[in-house]
Amino acid sequence: MNEPGFACAPLLREIGRGKDGSRALSREQAQALMAAILDGRVSDLELGGVLLALRMKGEAAAEVAGFLDAAEPRGARLEIGAPVVVLPTYNGARRLPNLVPLLAWALTRAGVPVLMHGQASDPAHGTAAARVGTEEILRALGVEPAAGPDDAAARLRAGGMAYLPLDVVHPGLARLVGIRRVLGVRNVAHTLVKLLCPVAGPSLLMSSYTHPEFGAMLGELFAMRPQAALLMRATEGEAVANVRRPQRVARWLDGAESVAIEGAAGSPPQLPELPEREAAATAAWIESIRRGETPMPQAIADQCRVAIEAVDALRKAGA
Repeated sequence: MNEPGFACAPLLREIGRGKDGSRALSREQAQALMAAILDGRVSDLELGGVLLALRMKGEAAAEVAGFLDAAEPRGARLEIGAPVVVLPTYNGARRLPNLVPLLAWALTRAGVPVLMHGQASDPAHGTAAARVGTEEILRALGVEPAAGPDDAAARLRAGGMAYLPLDVVHPGLARLVGIRRVLGVRNVAHTLVKLLCPVAGPSLLMSSYTHPEFGAMLGELFAMRPQAALLMRATEGEAVANVRRPQRVARWLDGAESVAIEGAAGSPPQLPELPEREAAATAAWIESIRRGETPMPQAIADQCRVAIEAVDALRKAGA
C-alpha cells in the first residue's frame, strides 16, 4: 500500500516566487520535504516544480541542513570504529590531472582511512568522456570499487581506502541526480551528494566550492550542523589542492572555523611537473610518487598534513 502523498503546494508558494520574491524553507520544512521526496510521496509533477524552484531561488544553509537531516538516515551508514576522511568525488578533471586518488593514497599511507564516493558518468550526457573521473584512475591503480558497504567498511577498518558509487551509497539521491537527464539542469541533489558522510561514527569531510557565495553558504552550514570539514576553493570541482595555485583551507571542528592553510598569492616558486590528464598517465605518475621516484607536490602534502591534524583532533575528542 502506497504512503499518502505529501502536499507540496504550500512550500512551492514559499520557494517558487522567483529569485527576489522567494523565501527559504526552515530546516524543519526542508527535512519534511526531502523525507517525502526520498520516500516516494511526492508526484513527478510536484518534484520537478520543487527542484526547479529551488534552483532558481538558490540554496540556503538551513534548507541544505534539513535536506541532509532527511537524506543521511536513508543512505548507507558504515560502521568503522575510527575517524574516517570522506572524499566525495563527482567532477573529475577537464584540464589538469585529477589528483583525488593521490590525496587518498597519501592519507592512507599515514594511517588515515579514506572513503571516496562518486559517479563514473555525467547524468546529463551518460558519459564521462569530457572529464577523467576518479574511479577510472583508481581502476588503473588496481583499486576496484568496493562490492558494497560491508566491503568498503572492511577496507576502511584495515586502514585502507574504498570507493563506492553513489547508487550504492544513496540510491534515492542517485535518482534525483539522474533527473538532470530530464530537466537538463542540476538540482539540489548535486549539492547534497558532495556533503554526504555515509559513516556511523566521526568523519572529516573534504569539501569545496567554486563560487564565493556558495563557500559562504557552506560555512553557515558547518556552523549550524557541526560536521568536521576542510573547506577550500575547488580544483575543477574537486576537493583536492591545486598544486599550481595554493589556496586557503578553512578547518571546521565542532561548528567553529579556523584557518588550516593560509594560502598564498600567485603560483608556488617551483611548479611541479604534472602528467597528462589521462587516467593511465595519472596513475603511472602516482605510482612513481609511491616508489619515491617523483616528489609529492607540496600542496597535496600540506592538505594531507592538515587533514591528519583534524582527524587526530577527532580521535582525541572521542577518546
